Amino acid sequence: MKKILAVEKSNAIMPECIFCGKGITVSVLKNIQIHGNLYNVSECVECEIGMTHPFPSDNELAKLYSSGNYRTSTGKRFGIIIEFLIYLGRLKKRGTINKFINPGKILDIGCGRGLFLDVMRRGGWSVIGTELNDETASYAIKTYNITIFSSDIIQQKLPTGSLDAININQVLEHLKNPGKVIEESGRLLRRGGVLIISVPDLRSPQFTIGKENWFLLDLPFHLFHFTEEGLCKLLEKNKFKIKYVKRFSLEISPFGWLQTLLNISGIRFNLLYDLLKCSNLRTEPINLRGVITTLFLLPIYFPLSIILSVLEPLIWKRGGSIEIYAEKN
Repeated sequence: MKKILAVEKSNAIMPECIFCGKGITVSVLKNIQIHGNLYNVSECVECEIGMTHPFPSDNELAKLYSSGNYRTSTGKRFGIIIEFLIYLGRLKKRGTINKFINPGKILDIGCGRGLFLDVMRRGGWSVIGTELNDETASYAIKTYNITIFSSDIIQQKLPTGSLDAININQVLEHLKNPGKVIEESGRLLRRGGVLIISVPDLRSPQFTIGKENWFLLDLPFHLFHFTEEGLCKLLEKNKFKIKYVKRFSLEISPFGWLQTLLNISGIRFNLLYDLLKCSNLRTEPINLRGVITTLFLLPIYFPLSIILSVLEPLIWKRGGSIEIYAEKN
């Protein structure tokens, strides 16, 4: 990262924006304590993209990711019903992608356990993926017999124009070099190829209401915090044409609202999310009082979450999570 500017606000040194090199001046969240460390989120006025600072070290991130929040050696993180809904979501996404481009060769950056790539392959696509975690990559390779590179896509030096589509699903915000990854995606895609990026939207009503309790904020895992405007600017700067912005996700939007509302209510942070995960992946103890309170609030918050997730794109033209389809010019 570029050198740190000596600009101080609320005990936090404001860094330079990695996209434009100018000083970040807008403080969004201050001194959020997680695992004994303090983190801040600030936004670049010009790029309209937020940044976590200070960045957690590589050792800190490795330790956090190994906790089971994002990865599992068994491939599945939730119970059978939720896993089935996730599978249906992948099928629906394949159908949406096929509306923009005919089946060809697709790369999934941060492919995780490889489920999405398997769904795409069954739909006639040739598939490859990247996954920085060796254990997760090994699972995808053994289970689905898919080519997975266990390193940064930039290091692979794949042929220019060799891909028809690239998918970056809830991954870009985790990367230390998101601008470089988008630039490399532009090189790898053929003319008319499609880049699909899904990220949380920092300007969504979910964040406005939830602030540090927003489920999709996910500090310190999320190093960058995109807005719809900021991501579109970044894509257009890299010679992509925005074709479609999807602001509602059945898989993400209602639960994002639900968990955020529960977090605001003072229940142990992300308790419901932990309850839904497989027991061996839970990172904190489950207390009975929190479970009872959650069960009491669910009949109120669940329908409210559905309503809010529908109103979010219709009225506010926002989404807690957005999915952008962009075509290479």
